[in-house]
Amino acid sequence: VLGPNTYMLRRVGIAASVAAAGAATLQRRAAESHAAAPAPESLAAQRPPSVVRVAPLDDPPDVTLEYFALRGLGELPRLILELTGIPYDSVYHFGTGVYKPYAPFGQLPVLRDGPLLICESGAIARHLARKACIDGGDAADKARVDMFFELAKDLTSKKSGIHDPASADGKRLAAMLATAEANCGGAHFVGSSTTLADVALFHALHTFDEVAPGSLEPYPKLKAFVKKFAAQPAIAEYLHSDRRVPLTANEDGKQPHSGLPGYKFKEPLRPGTYATPWSPPGA
Repeated sequence: VLGPNTYMLRRVGIAASVAAAGAATLQRRAAESHAAAPAPESLAAQRPPSVVRVAPLDDPPDVTLEYFALRGLGELPRLILELTGIPYDSVYHFGTGVYKPYAPFGQLPVLRDGPLLICESGAIARHLARKACIDGGDAADKARVDMFFELAKDLTSKKSGIHDPASADGKRLAAMLATAEANCGGAHFVGSSTTLADVALFHALHTFDEVAPGSLEPYPKLKAFVKKFAAQPAIAEYLHSDRRVPLTANEDGKQPHSGLPGYKFKEPLRPGTYATPWSPPGA
């Protein structure tokens, strides 16, 4: 398994040679103009996509992850990339829909890995897990990793229950959390090293703890797991970086989904997230 992310954050457009200096200057001015515009207050902002790069200074990454300027279905792939140290460009889309002509199913997230272009969040997560060798050791472990990955998705699907334990979703969620508690081995859910199962369950459980503080108190092993996972240097850095976008009302489970108006950011978007404009390859 790859070690902690040791790559340096770099904005797109840094010149690697004197010959590229002019292009870099134009890119920098575009970024400054982009950043000088009013900060987007919601996903509905009519502005071009932006990008943040995590890669060695002299080696543009093969991997690009495109998703909306939301956590949603893009957050698990981001966590995998950050934890395992795979160099990547993180692209954030707003309300322009520029991805529709090239996205395989006309939707996000989309992952580019060299010549490979795929969509569907589960397929992306599993591809990245295989690439980073965190998909399980043998066939039995791989099956268990998939099992806990699906449990994490089930937990997320009942997130409204974290706010209303007496509701049907709340009771179902409590039962699933009890199952997760019973199967938590401390630092890992499968084997003795980090797998996709751990990343996916951290994503679900950390979100619960964020939107409903204290909700993990009845589950001491899960609470300790989340705390330990979040303390890993790569994850701790990411959670406080410009690459981490704030939640919206549609994502916290406190109210029914309200369409586009519900995608207003609950906290200001960090400037680094939207400072550097991005265009699709070939555009």
